[in-house]
Amino acid sequence: MNYKKILISIFLLLMIVPINNTIAFTYIDNVNNGNYTFFLTDLDESQNIELSLTHTESGNFTLFLFNVRPVQSYINNDNTLNKVIFNTPPTVAYSLDDNPYINYTATEEKIYYIEIILVSGGPDTFFLTSTITYTNGTVINKDLTRYYLPIIPGFELELVIFSLIFALGLIIIYYKKSIRRIS
Repeated sequence: MNYKKILISIFLLLMIVPINNTIAFTYIDNVNNGNYTFFLTDLDESQNIELSLTHTESGNFTLFLFNVRPVQSYINNDNTLNKVIFNTPPTVAYSLDDNPYINYTATEEKIYYIEIILVSGGPDTFFLTSTITYTNGTVINKDLTRYYLPIIPGFELELVIFSLIFALGLIIIYYKKSIRRIS
C-alpha cells in the first residue's frame, strides 16, 4: 500500500471539514445589513447564560436565543425582521436594544442557538461576550461554536418520487424498444 497517498487523503479530508470553536469574549465579526450569525452552546438545567453584544459603528443589531434548532434566518427580503420570530416557541429570549443583552436561565438541559442579526446601519463590527453562571455561583467565559444554516434547501419528496418514476418509465420504454429491435 502506498501510505503517503492515504495520509495525504486523510489530511485533505480534515482540511475540508473544519470544526471551529471560538471563545465568545474574543469573537469579533464584521457584517453587512441583513446578514446574520449563528452560534450554539450546550446548557445544563438552571445554568444562567449572559450574552452581550457591543458594536463599533451605528449598526442596529438584534440578539435572539432559541431552544430549538432554527431552520431559517427570519429576515425578510427588505432586511427587516419577520414578525414570526417573536411569536415562535423556539424563541426563549431576545433583545432589540442598541447594545443587545440577554440574561437567561436554562429550564432544561439541551443545546441552545444564538442568532445575531444586523438589521440596518451597516456594515458594522460586533463583539460578542458570553458568560455562564453555574448553580454554585462560579462564573466562567462560555465557549460558543459557530453554526451555519444550510444554504441549499432539501429536495421535496414529491419531486424526487416523480423524477424516479419518470426515469424508470423512460428506462422501461427504452428497454422494450431495444428488445423489439433484436427480435
